[in-house]
Amino acid sequence: MTPALCLVAACSTPSTASPDADAATSDAASDALADGSGFVRPPRDDAGLGPVAAQEEPEPLAVPQWMFTARGASETDGVFPVIEQGMFVVPDEAGERYGTSWDPIESEMDGTLVALPRGVGYVAANVMVPSGRRVFARLDTVASVFTNGAQQPGDVYASGRMRLPLVTREGAQNQVVARLIGGRGTPRVQLFQTRDEIVFNAEDLTAPDLLVGDMSEQWVGVAVLNLTEVPALDVTARVEESDDFAATAVEYPSLAGGAATKLAFRLQPKRPWAMAGRRVTVALRVESRSLDWTYRKEITVETVAADATYRRTFRSAVDNSAQYYGVVSPSSFDPMRQYALVLALHGASVEGIGHARAYSRRDWNYVIAPTNRRPYGFDWELWGRLDAIESLDHATRTFRIDPTRVYLTGHSMGGHGTWNIGVHFPGRFATIGPSAGWSSFYTYTGARRPTGAFARAAAASDTNVYLSNLARRGAYVIHGTADDNVPIREPRALVPALRMHTMDVEFHEQLGAGHWWDGMAAPGADCVDWVPLFEFMERRRLDPTELDFSFTTPSPFVNPTHSYVTILSQSDANMDVTVRSERMGDTITLTSTNVRSMEIDGRALRAKGIMRVSVDGRAMEVPDGTLAVGPTTGKRPGVHGPLDEVFYRPFCFAYPDDGPAAYRRYAAFLLSNWALIGNGYGCAVPLSRVTPALRQQWNIVYLGAPPSAVRAMGGTLPLSWDRASITAGTTRYDTSALAFVFAEEGGRLGAVITATDGAEYLLFRLMPFTSSFVAPDYLVFGPMGARAAGFFSPEWRYVPPAM
Repeated sequence: MTPALCLVAACSTPSTASPDADAATSDAASDALADGSGFVRPPRDDAGLGPVAAQEEPEPLAVPQWMFTARGASETDGVFPVIEQGMFVVPDEAGERYGTSWDPIESEMDGTLVALPRGVGYVAANVMVPSGRRVFARLDTVASVFTNGAQQPGDVYASGRMRLPLVTREGAQNQVVARLIGGRGTPRVQLFQTRDEIVFNAEDLTAPDLLVGDMSEQWVGVAVLNLTEVPALDVTARVEESDDFAATAVEYPSLAGGAATKLAFRLQPKRPWAMAGRRVTVALRVESRSLDWTYRKEITVETVAADATYRRTFRSAVDNSAQYYGVVSPSSFDPMRQYALVLALHGASVEGIGHARAYSRRDWNYVIAPTNRRPYGFDWELWGRLDAIESLDHATRTFRIDPTRVYLTGHSMGGHGTWNIGVHFPGRFATIGPSAGWSSFYTYTGARRPTGAFARAAAASDTNVYLSNLARRGAYVIHGTADDNVPIREPRALVPALRMHTMDVEFHEQLGAGHWWDGMAAPGADCVDWVPLFEFMERRRLDPTELDFSFTTPSPFVNPTHSYVTILSQSDANMDVTVRSERMGDTITLTSTNVRSMEIDGRALRAKGIMRVSVDGRAMEVPDGTLAVGPTTGKRPGVHGPLDEVFYRPFCFAYPDDGPAAYRRYAAFLLSNWALIGNGYGCAVPLSRVTPALRQQWNIVYLGAPPSAVRAMGGTLPLSWDRASITAGTTRYDTSALAFVFAEEGGRLGAVITATDGAEYLLFRLMPFTSSFVAPDYLVFGPMGARAAGFFSPEWRYVPPAM
């Protein structure tokens, strides 16, 4: 089966600026220049920066009349193709249009759409935007919105906190079309107008709790919306000096035009926090010579007691954004003692801090609860899995953790994450403890399994295939027999399958309990803070450099390392990789399947008295360092594929300076999705702004660029394209789009996403930031879906499709 591509078909009151900022703004306004556009463009200072903009409350923008059409789940959608092709016109009266019936509907002052039937549908309107005004929106229970043909995602989960820019024409009528989804409450499409180029959305804040007695560096993430179609380049995110914080500055390549993103600001306290309950003001600034004004926003963060459950923030290596995890500290804390660590994964719709508060303090362990990037996030797969491991790594560096006492648990979606992360990272955890968990979407929801290259790209989702990795681990499984969310059949199938590999398994069925249950059995919530589960953990230890094991991974992309072995590349991307290790005296016998190259940690082996190793029959002395086995060229962890991997490190879209607007708008669409779903930052710049320095620090994703603009390692790309066609091997495709990863000159991973002339609308069908679709190394797709997909060779050469 070839899967369908992913079709993703108001602000807090600003704080008063400082007196100096107000004075500067007033002076600048009196000297401002008019350019006929309706926007004020003030004189700049010697550094080329505009003055601080006056902070004004955005005003509602009235919609005179929404027109609505419903569409049943089984009905053919005649509206979306017309929107996609840029041919949609808002109906001006009730009646038939585009094969469906349209009617006027009422909306409340807050944008709530009144008396809509449940299910998918569309609302459309022509909206007059006053001169000198820009627009953004709250889009609850909305899949996507189109403004004058430019697409933005909506907040499908209706959190109420998200805001999206709508790039509009001032002093003119603007077409707004929202694609609604059913099942998550009443849709709300609320428009706001402002003079500002950018808007801080402090409703969407990633902030730490400031712990009494602590003065460590923290990060705060704030959603920032660029309401223009022009990128703000060379952006500085500043924290102003105050009595509490030192001045800091963080540089970013851009704020993409027409996109929302999460900027991270660095907080450096001047002294340890003295008392709990303070609301501490932080003044933030965003500066860029590309902006007419400098923008300032005050937020507050709170101090909490040293024994409180709290949020700890860090800067993610994935995308340079601010992320957090909830922390439950040990009771009777001794700063000189090493403690165990329990990584606890939350369920769908739950915040990490909320999940952390369901656990009690114990005298032997920390509990940390990462976020999955968002309450729904990525089902603890892909970027959710990255967030779990990155949070674990940060906590291990931050606190005094005994590496032999690290454990994994979680509830519901987090129970699935416990199973899935547990099987792929068995070298990190002594036990797993899933509660109300499920194996995979295939078993839980009945989702159809992909085939061919798509199946291999998504192989990590199939938890049951990798249960053998838990052969030397313990598992304590919890489930309510009356769970009406995750049926009891899930653990009843998983537990016997796991017992084929290990007998260290306990299964507790709570009679009559539903999905979330509590009582008097545990100090926290019984279904997660279960005392026998923690007793089970406390009795078990992990050997992080175990010498007797068998480890299977679908790809180094998922996890390349177990114990003393790091897999650099696999011989065939269409097969799993397995390494088996066995100790005999001072010698290790290591056998591998489908391993092209690997590294062995000689220092770790020598620390255990191992002096010789036999790798697939080849005897070698163990060095006091790294032992490389196999070729050192070609694919390697981080520069390996599939396509998603280009977004596993800081990434920047690059689009033609003078090319079709679709590429710039596609970058904005992807970045807004990444902010909404992944709580993340990404940049987008014109191709002329891609410098060697940018390539050294960011994975470049080329949108609509000609092959001559793309710099591949070795100078040769595995695929070719021009404005009329795409060529893979000897096959030529027209009216298609192409996406693939490659090794960029300089050693980072790069990607190309492009389309033939007139087929740019296809780009928006590819939305990588989801757990339900994973593309392989390359993908060619047309109006009817995928046309070719596969993996490149270990040396980045083209291999024909394996669909």
